[in-house]
Amino acid sequence: MELSINADLSRNPAQRKRSPFGWTLNLFSSIWLGIALLSLLFVYCSIGSAVPQIRQLPWIELTEYEWYHWWPFQVLVVLFSLTLTTVTIRRIPFRLVNAGVWTIHTGIILLVAGSFYYFTTKVEGDAPVFRRQVTIELPGLDRPRTLVVIPQTETNVVVGPDVWRFAIQSTNSQWPILSEEDKGKSAYAVNVLVTPPTGQPFVRQLLAGYPQYTEDVLPGKGRAIKALGRKLVDEKLQLRLELAPQEYFHVQNTWALFSRRIGETDWIERPIQGLPRYHDRIASRDLVLHDPHEPLTVRPIDLEAKPLDSKDPLSNVSVHVTGYLRHALPRLQWRDEAAQWNPVVQLTALTKQDGDHSYELIAFDPTRNKADSGMVQFLWLDDASLVNALPTDARAMLAISTPQLEAPLAIPLTAESVVGRDGPLTPIEKTDYSYRIVNVVDDLPLPGGKKPVSVVMVEVRGPDGSFTRMVADNPDMTRDIPGGNADPHSMGGVVRPVDPRIVMTYQPLSAPVILAAHPTGLFLAVNGPQGRLLGREIEIGTPVELAQGLALRVDALWRKAVAEVKPFVVPMHQREREAGESYAMIRMEVDTGNGVQKEWLRFSPYALPSAEYSYPGRFPYMPTRFRLADGSAVEVLFSRQRQRLPNPIGMEDFDLDTHVGGYTGSVSTIRNYVSRLRFLNGTNWTEPTSIHVNGPTEYGGLWYFQSNWDRPANDNPNGGMNYTGLGVANRNGVYIQLLGCCVSVAGMLFAFYVKPVLIRRRRLQSQGKISMDPRGSSAKNAEPHHDADGSGAFKTKTGARS
Repeated sequence: MELSINADLSRNPAQRKRSPFGWTLNLFSSIWLGIALLSLLFVYCSIGSAVPQIRQLPWIELTEYEWYHWWPFQVLVVLFSLTLTTVTIRRIPFRLVNAGVWTIHTGIILLVAGSFYYFTTKVEGDAPVFRRQVTIELPGLDRPRTLVVIPQTETNVVVGPDVWRFAIQSTNSQWPILSEEDKGKSAYAVNVLVTPPTGQPFVRQLLAGYPQYTEDVLPGKGRAIKALGRKLVDEKLQLRLELAPQEYFHVQNTWALFSRRIGETDWIERPIQGLPRYHDRIASRDLVLHDPHEPLTVRPIDLEAKPLDSKDPLSNVSVHVTGYLRHALPRLQWRDEAAQWNPVVQLTALTKQDGDHSYELIAFDPTRNKADSGMVQFLWLDDASLVNALPTDARAMLAISTPQLEAPLAIPLTAESVVGRDGPLTPIEKTDYSYRIVNVVDDLPLPGGKKPVSVVMVEVRGPDGSFTRMVADNPDMTRDIPGGNADPHSMGGVVRPVDPRIVMTYQPLSAPVILAAHPTGLFLAVNGPQGRLLGREIEIGTPVELAQGLALRVDALWRKAVAEVKPFVVPMHQREREAGESYAMIRMEVDTGNGVQKEWLRFSPYALPSAEYSYPGRFPYMPTRFRLADGSAVEVLFSRQRQRLPNPIGMEDFDLDTHVGGYTGSVSTIRNYVSRLRFLNGTNWTEPTSIHVNGPTEYGGLWYFQSNWDRPANDNPNGGMNYTGLGVANRNGVYIQLLGCCVSVAGMLFAFYVKPVLIRRRRLQSQGKISMDPRGSSAKNAEPHHDADGSGAFKTKTGARS
């Protein structure tokens, strides 16, 4: 039978070679093809794991997961599986002695099938789960309001004409309970600063799991129970700590835009496909700021981000991503293109002991026109001649002059000289006037964005009666107010012409160093407590010595400055190696109908519901606004794609497993951290489930594991622990992979331990049959010969099978 089959297969070899099916079948029956495919897979895997620079090349841009999910790898695995299957069926007879090989190959095929199922359905991401939220109930509210427990976050609640303000003042993860019933226990404590519409603010302390211990504390007075005789200042205000359900997780290695109209609460997601990961993509170097010594390749990109939801507020406009930066920070720069004066100066204080210190001052911004604790001030003068009117003394001074006085009366404004409305009057010698300084108000804001004014209120008694003079640092705003009204905010009150017989000027407290820019130059004045020390025009870029070991250099000056924010590409040697996409930025262009609005968007790790969820230094909230043609505004976030969790998650508790001595602020004192979570099943929360490092749990088809946590500050071991970072992933096909491994191992055990026994038994059985041959054949004429298949069959010297 066997000989006839071999003869049939060899009758027309030319015909077999011409058959595509036969050629393909022979090709995949080749052991050498299998070895070649295995070698290619080894090289491919080595590149992906050991040489990541290759998969990160600009024309590849793949993560490690994507590299092993890429089509070349899939093709190699499929071809190897086909070869393995074909070789097994055609070259390895299906006999008991070959069961090990068949089992090993079957296990490999199962492993490949399970891996395909695993990687084609794999989803992995992470989500922050906050420990608690404060539920706020007030009479007149249509529904309760909530405030997530993050230190320093706040919200306003409007009830009719009243506005209540709530802020998370502090938290304590190990607050000791002192009540006899629960003495010795500790709880998670939250202090909420409540500012009612009327009355004084107070702090309400809430303990998780112990609502019976809720009480108020009055700042400066202590517990309300002692100050007022009751635990709560306002019993109509109800605050409770409840679980803060997390409904989404964000998927790793994905990009997405989230948009919503101003005032709406739900984000609408649209994915970004094809966005790079490792290399910057810009159309022009003018779009960014960068280190001139660092190479910056111009490589344009233009990706259209298409909407998936009709509710997307940008669904009717064109949205394109035309730039990507892997590691960049927004940086402000100035240019002289404004229509009006807006002086800005950059200067450097040069010191021998403390090094150099750089400052940027804006003349018309009261909060940014001084530096170094008020020691340096930047001013603008409309005319160069006004440098003569600059202060010549660093002290706040009131100058009074009359025709009878030979020299103006200079009065330093100190705590002793400002006597108030009830203070004594001071007579002015040789005149009929007396005065008393009632009040001093600096940087009084004016309507219309005008430059703030500083005033000193002086009550004057003269020959014609009493009046109050409001002496302003701008002489044009000095006025007399009859009746003695000393309120500087009453700018629109009844005034009368300034009495010319007595002249007053006010010089506010002056910085010792004054830089005064004017249309044609830059003047530097240095004043001491006894007068002017230095005053002259200076040049940009030339240091000026102020004292021994101290010099000042003006680096740049813009008189009509316009602020422009551009991304600064961080040099490679300054980048954080573990930052990932934390500092990524994209350039987004939106054709609003009134033109194309172009903005750089910073990456946010999560599409947070609102600014209340922003955690400084951990979860930034940085939406960018776009104005549409209909006048409406849309805010957009650049983040990752997200998916809804099958069961919302709440955090019941958080525990630190520490070494002896407890948590000291050092990570080395922590052995483990444990989150106790609840899952929302319909309307009910499940019992707490503990998740610790290397101890995941499964619920609803997803696995949850510890990813990160809210580490306390070094100086506050009981702070922090307000959230836990959960990793979320599925594990489809894992059991198929495990089954494939077990089957392969079983085949190996059979091949190495069972097969040799079977072969030895067959050999012994065959030898026994030859010695008992009834035809009396000589042992010399019958030699044992093992086929390639290990069957142990004998062939005679003539080649006939026995």
